[in-house]
Amino acid sequence: MRPSRLHAAARFIRSVAAILFAAIVAAPVAIAQPALGSSKSSVQNCEGTNLKATLAFSEVYAGGALITIAVVNVGVSACRLSGYPRLLGIRDGHEYPLAKVTHGTQDLNLRPALLAPRLSGAFIIDTPLGCNASNGPTEASDRYSGVVLILPLESGHVRVDDVPLYTPCGLGESSLGWAKGFQFD
Repeated sequence: MRPSRLHAAARFIRSVAAILFAAIVAAPVAIAQPALGSSKSSVQNCEGTNLKATLAFSEVYAGGALITIAVVNVGVSACRLSGYPRLLGIRDGHEYPLAKVTHGTQDLNLRPALLAPRLSGAFIIDTPLGCNASNGPTEASDRYSGVVLILPLESGHVRVDDVPLYTPCGLGESSLGWAKGFQFD
């Protein structure tokens, strides 16, 4: 092959490779934004084996705390993230049921979300106003170092380490999902 045809062939291959790369990497990101929608869909509920979670944001404010957990779909197909999980606190490597958990948070309600692979939804925990660890003595039994989310419909669980919880006044929890305009900083 002559040098000019060799260079043209190399440019063609690089162009095709760039288009394929964009189709594989960029297209799923553009298509797979958390979709807010109704609860009626053929998409299955997310299962614990297809989710990973981590602390995304924590803020202690005058008299309370707000903890946001990112929940990522690590599965190979889209799933529906919704409903209120049951919570277990983690202390010294053991899991304990959290008894005083109410549905709803002070600031934000999340709606069901369709999560494509590699995209995240959220879950929010808050403590009631006037009840945080800086307001008085703390009992060891009120402190947890992480949380386990038991998914609705007993479809598995997601463990989240390094989430400091202080629970003497109970906790409020959002549903699993997403909110319009909501983003992780």
